[in-house]
Amino acid sequence: MAASLLERFVFYDQKLTDILLSASFASVADGLSKGPSAPPSEILHKELMGAIFTPVRGERPNPTDSGNFLCRRARQVQGVSESSIVEIDDALKAAEAGSCIVFVDDFIGSGDQFLSTWEMDFGGRSFRDIQIRTKFTCIYVSLVGTEFGIDNIHRNAPTVAVCVTHKIDSRGTFHGIKTANPALHTQLDQLLRKYAPRLQPSEAYMLQDEYIVYGYKHRGLFFGFAHSIPDATLPIFWCKGQDNWEPLIERT
Repeated sequence: MAASLLERFVFYDQKLTDILLSASFASVADGLSKGPSAPPSEILHKELMGAIFTPVRGERPNPTDSGNFLCRRARQVQGVSESSIVEIDDALKAAEAGSCIVFVDDFIGSGDQFLSTWEMDFGGRSFRDIQIRTKFTCIYVSLVGTEFGIDNIHRNAPTVAVCVTHKIDSRGTFHGIKTANPALHTQLDQLLRKYAPRLQPSEAYMLQDEYIVYGYKHRGLFFGFAHSIPDATLPIFWCKGQDNWEPLIERT
């Protein structure tokens, strides 16, 4: 049974991560709709030329957050100038001046982290409120995103252009196995529940609401990057545990 889980796991090494990043940037101008009220691709492409880049802010901001890492990779892989990569405070000032703001991250799970950044009050200012006033163009570049998370952003931030290379629908999750093969899903579910009590996540929030079984917000994902692994991926892949339990890949 463990092999059935393992064969579904997708690992993006640094080379593949860079390819995804380049593809996500290229998708800005691919002509496809990026949001219910997002600008058309020709405007997005033009705005991108003079944009300001900033990472999506984590719930507990840390220099090692994936957004910071991807901003650095954008500089190295995409040639984004270092002066164009700024922290949130400077990005807010740029938005107030009408500049295009590009948020960068590796993964859209529930969409909540981006929406928190979009709506958060920073000293009486938020990107959402500034966008209403100045109509600045906002682009969100991410490598991978769930259909659920992208739809969540489309509903709550319809003017944001969401540019993602790889979109995961329910079929690409643990829960999708139930539709394709109910018997296998039952067996794998028993396996996850058997070993979940042995897992010891360092993140306290993972101990609530069966997150330790299916991952954050029960997303049940099967992938990770060389630089990080999403908490929405099945914890059995990344979480340390009792009795010398070693994960397939450690979450950083």
